[in-house]
Amino acid sequence: METVVRISALILFLCSITTLSQPTPSSPTVPPAQVSGRVTCGDTGQPARFASVQLIAEQPNKDPLIDPASMGKNPDFQKAMAQAMTAMMKGSNLSTITGLDGSFSLDKVPPGTYYVVAQLPGYLSPLTQFSMMERMKADEATLKAVKETAEKIVLAPNQPAHVDLRIERGASLSGVVRYDDGSPAPGVTPILLKLQEDGKWKQVGQSGTLPITSHDRGRYRMYGIAAGKYAVKAALPTTQATIGMGGGAGGVSLQMNMGDALEVYSSGAMREKDVKPVEVGPGADVDGVDIIFPLDNLHTVAGSVVAKADGHPVNAGVIALMDPDGKTTVRSAMVEQDGTFKLNYVPEGQYVLRATGASDMDQGSMPSGPANPLSALNMLSKSKMLKSYADADLPITVKGDSTGLNIQVPDQASAHVGAGGTGIQGP
Repeated sequence: METVVRISALILFLCSITTLSQPTPSSPTVPPAQVSGRVTCGDTGQPARFASVQLIAEQPNKDPLIDPASMGKNPDFQKAMAQAMTAMMKGSNLSTITGLDGSFSLDKVPPGTYYVVAQLPGYLSPLTQFSMMERMKADEATLKAVKETAEKIVLAPNQPAHVDLRIERGASLSGVVRYDDGSPAPGVTPILLKLQEDGKWKQVGQSGTLPITSHDRGRYRMYGIAAGKYAVKAALPTTQATIGMGGGAGGVSLQMNMGDALEVYSSGAMREKDVKPVEVGPGADVDGVDIIFPLDNLHTVAGSVVAKADGHPVNAGVIALMDPDGKTTVRSAMVEQDGTFKLNYVPEGQYVLRATGASDMDQGSMPSGPANPLSALNMLSKSKMLKSYADADLPITVKGDSTGLNIQVPDQASAHVGAGGTGIQGP
């Protein structure tokens, strides 16, 4: 089950990086337009070498290259996956990179109205204010923000257009990720949060598509940031990719235990509501924004999800560990095929365990054991749901390890709030 979730997340990520740049298809009889230009760094006056340049259509296509909802309807999912990946690698004729002199050229652009966006690590871009999900969604608010800051061009058939862009260096925010005994935490992916005018925190993106991680000494640095109030959060590095020897399942291994992903904020807070922002000025370099993982007073929360009607374990679903108000998800984990779930490294406090998407799946069609990840995903896409259940909540107080918890999910017809049980207090 974990393998399938990992591959699904990868598909969504790969689809999302091309969503804003996909054009509305034009008639094949209309001659394409040509776009050329140059990108310059505002702080040095030098060419922006190997910067990415994208043309964002005024009315972009919001359909992903792969629709996860239709996976189970495709009789040859692996072939469709390969075709989609090939299409992404070839590009859409709406993106390129600059050369050593900062120049770029696009020769087969469908006529229409576009917004030109350049991205280079360390420099401001209209897109870095958005999370990956916002880029993928490409709603009206997102497009409006891009239109307000990006250069607009209108392309006629078989006509050349020239546009020069100047990009400005952004601010940076850096610090150390470590454990509270002083040892560094390498391979951690910090996430940048910006405080909005409404007082809510919003996750924002970074230049490029690869995440920034802490190095061997635990240091990290985020760059290309606009002025504002920020915080950083990070989860324990419970996701690890390992490359061994040979091919097959033994060659590449990816472990992903989301239930163990304890999140900590830069101000030392364990919950988002307690975070203290850091002021970042235009072009400023702010250091000392550290993240410290605790080693003590962390506990295990484990149990089973069962059908309320007859007590049998369900073999699919998601367990969310939530704040006591039941509105903020702290982290989540998958229900295993035997109905069990387990979350490690849970700080003391009050929570709500919420079971969502609980269902009985045909065990014969579910993947098990080591297998090619795409094969496992293909099997899941064809798996058969026998029965689905309503959501259920179980309040808990964690003062020590809390195991043997029992979340009872009711039938859809008898859905109600609550799991029919009381909070269970650890020893």
